[in-house]
Amino acid sequence: MSKTSTAQKGRAAFNLRHLRRDNCGGDTRGDRKRLLKEAMRELDPQDLAHQAAMNSNIVVADAHLNVPFVNDGNGTFRRAASVEEVLAYQDARMDGVRVQKNSFETSLFVVHLPKSMCREIPDYYTSEVDGREVKRPRLVARDYEEAKQYLEESMRWLAENFIPGGIDAVAGGDMNFDESTPHIQFQADTFSPKPEDPDKLRCRPGIAYNTDTSVRYTSGPKKGKQISGNQKFIDAQRGLREHMHALGYPVELEVSERHDESLNLDRYTEQQDRERDLANREDDVEAKKRSVQRDMDAIDRDREQAATELEEAKAANEKAQGVLQHAEEQARAVAERVLKEAREKAEQEAEQIRSDARERAEQEAEQTLGLAEAQADELFDRAEETARSKASEITAAARSEAESITHKADEARKQAERDAETIRSEARDEAEREAETIRSEATRDAENTRSEARSDATDIRDAARSEAEQVARDRAALDSEREAFDVEKRAFTESLEARRAAAEEEAKIIIEEAVESLQDISNVDQDFLQIELDRDPEMKQRYRETVIDRTQRESAAARRRAQERIKQRRQQQQQRDRDGGMEL
Repeated sequence: MSKTSTAQKGRAAFNLRHLRRDNCGGDTRGDRKRLLKEAMRELDPQDLAHQAAMNSNIVVADAHLNVPFVNDGNGTFRRAASVEEVLAYQDARMDGVRVQKNSFETSLFVVHLPKSMCREIPDYYTSEVDGREVKRPRLVARDYEEAKQYLEESMRWLAENFIPGGIDAVAGGDMNFDESTPHIQFQADTFSPKPEDPDKLRCRPGIAYNTDTSVRYTSGPKKGKQISGNQKFIDAQRGLREHMHALGYPVELEVSERHDESLNLDRYTEQQDRERDLANREDDVEAKKRSVQRDMDAIDRDREQAATELEEAKAANEKAQGVLQHAEEQARAVAERVLKEAREKAEQEAEQIRSDARERAEQEAEQTLGLAEAQADELFDRAEETARSKASEITAAARSEAESITHKADEARKQAERDAETIRSEARDEAEREAETIRSEATRDAENTRSEARSDATDIRDAARSEAEQVARDRAALDSEREAFDVEKRAFTESLEARRAAAEEEAKIIIEEAVESLQDISNVDQDFLQIELDRDPEMKQRYRETVIDRTQRESAAARRRAQERIKQRRQQQQQRDRDGGMEL
C-alpha cells in the first residue's frame, strides 16, 4: 500500500444515523429508496440531474467516478445496476423478521476520505451569504484506486467489528467522488442470527447501538454492567482509527479537533441546535418539494382529464354526426319506402281498375253478344256502339283515377322529402349546438384548471426557492462559524503542542540526568565486582561463562521475536492479498 505524504492531518471516523419505523409512516422502504437514489444517482440520468439541482456540491462531470455496489450474498460485493437490486436484498433479509414499531432495522453509515489522502482545489465553490460572495474549496482524491481501497476497508472493518449482522447486514451503497469530499455511504440492517437457531434472524440493534443484556464489561470496576451505546460508539471510532493507522494509511491516532467541542456543553448545545434547525429546514424544503411534485402530478392528471373530456366531446360530436347521418338515412329510407308503397299501391289500384273494367267489359260484351244473338241484325250496330262507348268511359275513368293516385303519390313523396329534410336540419342543428356547448365547457374548464394550477405551482415554486435560499444562507453561516471554530481549535492545538514540546524537553533532561546517575552507580558496581572476581579466579571464569550464555539466550530470543514479527507481517499481507478488495 502506498503512503500518501501530506502535511495535512487525516482523520479516520464515521457518521451514523438510523431510520425508525414510527418516523417513516410504519415502513422505511420509501425513505431507504429515496436515500439510495440520492447516493446512487449516477445510475439514472434523471436522478443525477435532479440531485445536482438540489445539491450545489455535486459535480455532474465527475459522476462517472462513483462506484455503486450491492451485496452478492457471498460475503463480497459487485457493481450495482439499479437501486432496486439493493432494495431487493434488503427485502429478502427483512422477510419474516419481527421488528417493533418504535425500533429500527436500518442504519445509515458515512465514511469520508481523510484530508491527508485528498488534494485541495481552492475557491472551487462560490455562493452568496448576506449579500457577499463566499468561496469554498473542494477536496478530490490524490490516488483514486487507493481511495477506493480505503473506503472499502473502513466499511469492512465496521461490518466485522461493529454492525451486529456482520458483512451480510450491509445491503449496498455508493462511493461518491463527485461532491466536495470523497466518501462512502452504505445502508446496513440491525439483524443478527438467533443464538438458538442461526438460520433465522432477529432484530437486536441494542447489541451495537444501545445497551443490551448480552454485552457487558468483562473486567475492571464496571465488570458485569451493561456497556452503554455511547461507549460502544466511542470504542468503534477508536477501533477504526487504530485499524486504518495499522494498515499504513496517513491517519492520526488521536481524536479529531472537533472532539474538544463536545467538552464545552454550551458550544455543543448551540451547534446541535443549529444543525437540528438546518435539518428541519431541509426537511421542510424536502416536504415542499414533494408538495410541489404532488401539485405538478395533479396538474398532469387534470391535463389528462381535460384531454379525456375533450376526446369525449369529440366522441359526442362524432356520435351526434352519426345520429344525424342515421336520421338522414332513416328519413331517406322512410321517404323511399312511402314512395315505393304509394307507387305499388297506385299500380295495384290501377291494375285492379283495369282488371275490373276488363271484367265488366267482358260481362257487358257477353250480355250484348246474347242480345245480339237474339236480335243480331237489328241491334248489332247499336250494341257495338254501346260497347265502344262503355269501354271509352271505363278507360277514361281508370286513367283519371290512376292519374289522381299518381298525383297523390307524388305529393306524399314530396311531403316525405320535406319532412326528412326538416328532421335532418333539426337533428343537425341540435347536434351542433350540443357539440359546441360541450366543447365550450370543456375548453373553459380546462383553461380554468390550467390557470389555477400554473398559479399554484408558481407560488409553491417561489416559496420553495425562498426556503432553499434561506437554507443555503443558514448553511453558509454555519460553515463560517465552523471555520471560526477551526481557527480557535488550531490555535489551541498549537499552544498545546508547544506546551507538550516543552514538557517533552524537560522530561528528556530528567531522563538524561537519571541515565547519568545510573551509569555512575553501574560503574561503581562494576568496579566492586571486578575486585571481587580478581580475588577468586574460579568465580571469575563461571561469571564469564554465565554472561556469555545469557547473551546467547537473549540474542536467540531477540531473533525469534524478530522472525515472529516478520512472519506475522507476512501473514497479514497475504491475508490482505487474498481479500484483494471487492471486484467493482
